[in-house]
Amino acid sequence: MATTTAIILTGTAHRNHSGISPAHLIQLTENSRPALILQSMDGKDKPITIIPTIENMLDDVFLMISVLILKSVDPGKELYTQDRKSLYEILSDIERFELYEKAKGSLQTADIKVVFNLLEGCHLLHQIDKIDNYPCDFEVTVPKIKREFNAWSGKIEFKEF
Repeated sequence: MATTTAIILTGTAHRNHSGISPAHLIQLTENSRPALILQSMDGKDKPITIIPTIENMLDDVFLMISVLILKSVDPGKELYTQDRKSLYEILSDIERFELYEKAKGSLQTADIKVVFNLLEGCHLLHQIDKIDNYPCDFEVTVPKIKREFNAWSGKIEFKEF
């Protein structure tokens, strides 16, 4: 069963008070097969699911933003299919890396803020240093403390990071 390991908000920053005025939410689910699920905050659009790559998952998030939210990059192909093909199957490595560069370029003029809320075990925790490659406003929240019932041990566990 898939588990949500990250909630990513996209929108605009308040020019005086920071924070975010969110327009879209991207949910990263992991475990059996990772998926990026895009939803508009107003609920008008159907959710769109993309199966990302593993080693370039952060780049795939920004590609998703550039193609589906900003509509500033045309990949020449649909990034999502009814049979849930992964980006590995839809795009060649060369196509993906060219699109990642176009996504970076499209963000230079976009008025967008991206907030990454990453939970323990999230694959993006290992890629977050790549975020500086993308020229947009961003914030990243990571685990600080956690209290959670462990079904295996039957005990409540407390962890500080």
